[in-house]
Amino acid sequence: MTAWPLVLALSLAARPALAQLPASGTLSDTDRPLVRAEIGRIENLLSSAPDKATVTYEMARTWAAAKQWPEAIQWLRRVAELNAGIDPSRDSIFADLRGTREFEEILAAVRRATPAVSHSRSAFKITEGDLVPESVAYDPKGKRFYFGSTKKGKVIRCAPSGDCTLFTDGLGTILGVKVHSNGLWLLSNSDTESSLIHYDLASAGMVRRYSVAGAGHEFNDLAIARAGDVYLTDTRAGMVWHLANGAADLTRLSERFEFANGIAISPDGRLLYVSTFPDGITILDLKTGRATPIGRPANLCLATIDGLYFHRGALIAIQNGFMSPRVVRFNLTRDLRVIERFEVLERRNPLFEGVTTGAVVGSSLFYMANIQDDKKTSFDPIAILKLRL
Repeated sequence: MTAWPLVLALSLAARPALAQLPASGTLSDTDRPLVRAEIGRIENLLSSAPDKATVTYEMARTWAAAKQWPEAIQWLRRVAELNAGIDPSRDSIFADLRGTREFEEILAAVRRATPAVSHSRSAFKITEGDLVPESVAYDPKGKRFYFGSTKKGKVIRCAPSGDCTLFTDGLGTILGVKVHSNGLWLLSNSDTESSLIHYDLASAGMVRRYSVAGAGHEFNDLAIARAGDVYLTDTRAGMVWHLANGAADLTRLSERFEFANGIAISPDGRLLYVSTFPDGITILDLKTGRATPIGRPANLCLATIDGLYFHRGALIAIQNGFMSPRVVRFNLTRDLRVIERFEVLERRNPLFEGVTTGAVVGSSLFYMANIQDDKKTSFDPIAILKLRL
């Protein structure tokens, strides 16, 4: 058992009595070997995983899924001791532990280790709060932002003042959007297919659609090289697709990228950075075809990276999920293959209610603070923040 600091014990003593741990569940003869097998798999992974904090957290979640609460608490304490920014407070798998002394002690330790960092300022607001946009793109020529809706199958175009108009509609769940040259590229998903769609910015007309049929895909985010090649992540299939400039069809890259999400490309077009799970960021050398986990400091957790952007020798990442939501800069070595140091640029902003992606505009990141993807009603205006990089 971890000996928690005396100041924490004293502060908890002054509070109302907290609940005791609930009784653990009884595993059936069928479930018991399955749980043990999963525990064994994670133990093996823990010995070699680059991101030990993420795997440690997965162990805590596995025990919680089996309703073995003392073991879940034991592993959550190990997570807190790693001081990597993981915050279990919003994870529904630990709902039965909320209000217990042990769990509240862990949350208090996490809060102390991840204080608020505030450098962002308000840029503008979108009054259509139920748009639920997952991604944003910026057109430097037209000086307009583009937001794709995950709920309404449409894209809106917004001025920096917040005045927005419809760009296109009739689509599925829109995730990644990017502007390149005079075109808007977006990813649309339905129950039957996932598509990369190219639009002309001036006419808002569709130029071409590139689709993959089947329910086993989810086109998530995309990066466009200077030469015009498009690379996009397919989260459900654990892969990355490539559309060569001028090609008629998508081709699949041979490497597997587990739970591929955010994606960025180096300025020379050689290195592709893909956020994966549990490794965090996988680098694919497009010249050699070799994929490797990015090098990183031992205390850096790269879990649940959503937005990922290359900016002046660094990667800018937006982390959410079971991380304390934050915007982070990862400064890279000269060869762009190792994170040599990192800096939290924004964390625990009171506006954060679903922070996912942004767009680098000059030397600033414009990003959405509150897409409110968990809400059903009573949406607030969507706050767009500006963060100087």
